[in-house]
Amino acid sequence: MKNKILMPFLLLSLTSFLSACDSGSNELSTAGTESTAATNDKESTSSSNIMYDREITKRACDLLTADAVAIVAGVEPAAVTQSNIASFCIYSWAEGNASLGHMRASKKIKFARTSFENSYRSQTGEELAEQMAEVNAQIKKQQGDTSVAADPKQAEAVTGALSGALSGGMQFEDIKGVGDMARFETTRMETQFGGKTFVSYPNTLNILTGNLKFTVSFNLDGEAKLYRDENVALAESVLEKLSRL
Repeated sequence: MKNKILMPFLLLSLTSFLSACDSGSNELSTAGTESTAATNDKESTSSSNIMYDREITKRACDLLTADAVAIVAGVEPAAVTQSNIASFCIYSWAEGNASLGHMRASKKIKFARTSFENSYRSQTGEELAEQMAEVNAQIKKQQGDTSVAADPKQAEAVTGALSGALSGGMQFEDIKGVGDMARFETTRMETQFGGKTFVSYPNTLNILTGNLKFTVSFNLDGEAKLYRDENVALAESVLEKLSRL
């Protein structure tokens, strides 16, 4: 069970690595392929003027309950195990897993929107390779600075893994009517293990509401496929909880 929980969590962390680096950059690029629109025309479920306190980012397990995940998964609540790993709330059951994490409350809504738009944009494999090379160069340049937590060797290991898995780039599509902005990652990832090629999808939905950004994920075991509707349902459950704070 432990490996079953950790593997999706590690996959989500890998695909979010570049987004985190990009959102913290002083030079946010707006280049790249445009996101494609999803067919969802519901009215937005939040207001762009809402300001959340940073303390909310510590309450992931309160905002998405095991009961809510069980409804989306179509299982009994008792079948869902909930656990905390770093800043994530992780849920697992016999047939799959889900999560809520990467929560960030920015000081200004304008910055939150700009950061979100640039972090979750489609990019080609070549663009990602250039970005990863830049990340490695910046970390090496800062080596020895005690205020920088990143280790060059660890960074190269992460970017090396990303280079292979994301050689086809990263793809996102807009989901209308969920929060102020929502982008679902449709990236097709390929990894080599034991001479075999394994295909997977991050199945993450990134949401912005006011100054708050968060990410949900939903996956079922077996065939690699996209779980767009299930991720939207999880996001709406979180947004509904936020609306009652």
